[in-house]
Amino acid sequence: MRRRSIYLILVGLLCNPFIGFSQDSIPAPSDIKEENFLKFQEHFFNALSQKSIYNYKIAIQDLEACNQLRPKNVAVFFELSKNYVLLKKYFEAEEYAIQALAIEPENYWILKHLSKLYRASSNIKKAIPIHEKIAEQNDKEREKLVYLYYQDNQLNKAKEILRDLENQDQLTPKLLKFKKIFVKTTVVKKRNSVEELSQLIKEFESHKSFESLYKILTLSTNTTILLAYSQIGLELYPAQAFVYLMNGRAQNQNRNFKKAIEQLTNGIDFVIDNSTLEADFYDEIATGYSGLGDEKLAIKNKNKALALRKK
Repeated sequence: MRRRSIYLILVGLLCNPFIGFSQDSIPAPSDIKEENFLKFQEHFFNALSQKSIYNYKIAIQDLEACNQLRPKNVAVFFELSKNYVLLKKYFEAEEYAIQALAIEPENYWILKHLSKLYRASSNIKKAIPIHEKIAEQNDKEREKLVYLYYQDNQLNKAKEILRDLENQDQLTPKLLKFKKIFVKTTVVKKRNSVEELSQLIKEFESHKSFESLYKILTLSTNTTILLAYSQIGLELYPAQAFVYLMNGRAQNQNRNFKKAIEQLTNGIDFVIDNSTLEADFYDEIATGYSGLGDEKLAIKNKNKALALRKK
């Protein structure tokens, strides 16, 4: 019965090319060669069917077959991403969602899917620009942006949205409660963070201790500071793996991906009996390869990180 229902949905989608993109959709066959369309249709239908009975690996195989028949198809990329999420393979899920967005940057459902993926993995920095695009299409999503900005210490942006929502009489009971807490804590939080970092920099300039350097690199969210002090750290402490990690992170943030990979590859040799730190290295190396467009090596290193975190 479930298989028949999916078939009827698929036929409806094929017969009506004016139906908008949804979370389970297939494009009209106008630009697919006739001899390949039936194969494409069969594999896509089977992927939806297999996903509905939790056979995600088989669904992925069918979707990969679709990808061979019609490369760079948004619906196929989106379905691949969703299946990888269900298998808890989040890096592969992210890569396919990004490929789908490269084709349709404003697709609401893909943006929602990717934002949820980032928030589930506590990757707030990546979630924010995605959710900003969502909020442009749906005002109600601005509430989530308030919390994301607050978590990322972007207090002025969080305050600005709260003020706009209040002026428009759109503050929910949850946001009203949060606003009271926000007003009390943000001023203190921002002042303490700036003062603490400033004091740490003074201490480091006086004593050049690794302890103060470590705190600077941990506390700072400024790429310029991170890069400058990690480079000083490499000169002073060339056997400290953490300094290489922070320098590689700063290089990635500046889009110097080759330099990032070089520093990270050198630094990982100094990691001793610390699987968490080693996993962080592989995550950053994956980011570097992804920035260079080498997705195979990116996935390989991301999987190494995931394997280490499972231990």
